[in-house]
Amino acid sequence: MRGVGILGMGRWGQTWMRVLAQEPGVEVVAVAARSRQADVSSRNPLLRVYGDYRSLLRDHGLDAVIVTLPPGEHLEAVRLAVERDLPVLCEKPLVGTPSELQDMIAIGDRAAATVRVDQNYRMRAWARTVLDHLPTIGRLRRVSIEFAQPELTDGERAVLAHPLLADMSIHHLDLLRFLTGQEACALKAQVGRPHDAHVWGMTDVDAQLVLAEGAEVSYRATWAARQRPTTWDGDWVFEGDEGEISVRDLSLRIQANRHPLRIVPPSPVMDDEDLLAAWRAFVCAMEGEECRRLPTIADNARSLRLVFDIAEAAGVPDPGARLAAPGSAGPASAPR
Repeated sequence: MRGVGILGMGRWGQTWMRVLAQEPGVEVVAVAARSRQADVSSRNPLLRVYGDYRSLLRDHGLDAVIVTLPPGEHLEAVRLAVERDLPVLCEKPLVGTPSELQDMIAIGDRAAATVRVDQNYRMRAWARTVLDHLPTIGRLRRVSIEFAQPELTDGERAVLAHPLLADMSIHHLDLLRFLTGQEACALKAQVGRPHDAHVWGMTDVDAQLVLAEGAEVSYRATWAARQRPTTWDGDWVFEGDEGEISVRDLSLRIQANRHPLRIVPPSPVMDDEDLLAAWRAFVCAMEGEECRRLPTIADNARSLRLVFDIAEAAGVPDPGARLAAPGSAGPASAPR
């Protein structure tokens, strides 16, 4: 039986409790929950509830911890867990700034215990299908990524300088690296927002990138969609010398010159299934096996650097910066 501690009991912490309750041989034995969060102890009187994650990490009955704290607390939480030789599964985004990322890489380099990052979009069924079929379209020439969702103002997203780059783009850019097997660099980028956005910061990005082997990448994304929304995964087009793969609303169209047209209907995205797959990959990693779908700190750092590079190219020094309250700064339409 593995005893797991969950650091942070917001929406994702609650979700992880539900996921692990279904997994044989695993028990959530301790959580760190702020007083304003749900009363998790009422569901399990034996659960040890701590008011802060530092106290939880002094608990001697833990075999691993899951970090679902706000990104600004990830660095310290992972550092303390590593000092205790506790395996860590950390939610994205790994950290919020380039300087924190350098410190996190150093922690990962010296960690004796397993440390992995949950980029659960790598677990999606459509992503696995793309990965299997991408070789059939030959050398990549171009990749297009389109993302559009209306504003989401829960948490602190409404007051971030650029909520999309701070919280969402890591999924798409990590998938770009994972699916193509290539590193990328940002060439240019610009940001914007609709005049009637319900958040204070920038919501849109239009970036041009290039993959290591020369393929062009277009990334156009908005978290203030006014037209047709995409799925959270986005719509993708992979153009190769010998065919094309497109993903729209999680449905795949695979047209390779040497193969018949293949249409793959969408598989509903179940976040619980993604997390369960991530947990099982984490267990394999703790047991000495490797799983490319569950990135190490060093792997995830390359995806996060790409987010920071786009932000820098667009003139956004800190996408996760909190903007001033209405009346002192921010658009008149900002939520109150």
